[in-house]
Amino acid sequence: MKQHLSRFIRKTLMPDERVLAEARFHVFYVFYAFLSCAFCVAMGAGLQYALGRYMPLHGMGVWPFVSLCGIGLWVLLVMLLKRWTTEIFLTDRRLLYKQGFFLVKVAEADIEQLASDHVEQSLLGRMMDYGALRIRCIEANDFCLPPIARPYEFRNDVERAKQAYRERYMHAEVRYRRHDQH
Repeated sequence: MKQHLSRFIRKTLMPDERVLAEARFHVFYVFYAFLSCAFCVAMGAGLQYALGRYMPLHGMGVWPFVSLCGIGLWVLLVMLLKRWTTEIFLTDRRLLYKQGFFLVKVAEADIEQLASDHVEQSLLGRMMDYGALRIRCIEANDFCLPPIARPYEFRNDVERAKQAYRERYMHAEVRYRRHDQH
C-alpha cells in the first residue's frame, strides 16, 4: 500500500507504522460536483433567456449567463480540489485526516483516543453506499470525515484497530505485572 501514499503521508508515518485502511470519496461526489456546475449553467441560461425575453435590458449583455457559469465552474473546482487534496488513513497507531494543498490542515488521533463513531447516511447514501463518519475522541479533537465510500467498512476497520490496540495493551500489562511480581 505504501507505493501510492502521498509524499506528505509517507513523511508523516513512523518507520514501523503500518497503514491499515484508506477512506476515499465516493464516485457520486464527482457526479454531484459536475451536477452542481451544470445546474448553475442551466440557471444562467434560463436567467439570460428570461431577461432577454421579458425584461429587455440594453447593455446587460451576457453577464447573467457568464456570472452563473463562473459560479458553477468555481463550485466544481472547489469540490474537485477538496477531493484531490484530502487524504484519510488509518494506521495501526493513529487516524490521519489531511486536507489542503497550499494550506495543509492535518488532524490526527492516536488509536487509544478514539472513543465512539457513527455513520450518517441519507437515503441515497444508503442506496449507493456512501456517508459521513463522525468519530468522537478522548483528549483530541473529534473527526467529522466527509462523505466517503463504504463508510461502514472503514468504521469496522477503526473498530478492529481499536480492538487490536486493546489486546496489545492488555497483553503488555499482564507481562509487566508478572515481571513485577517476580
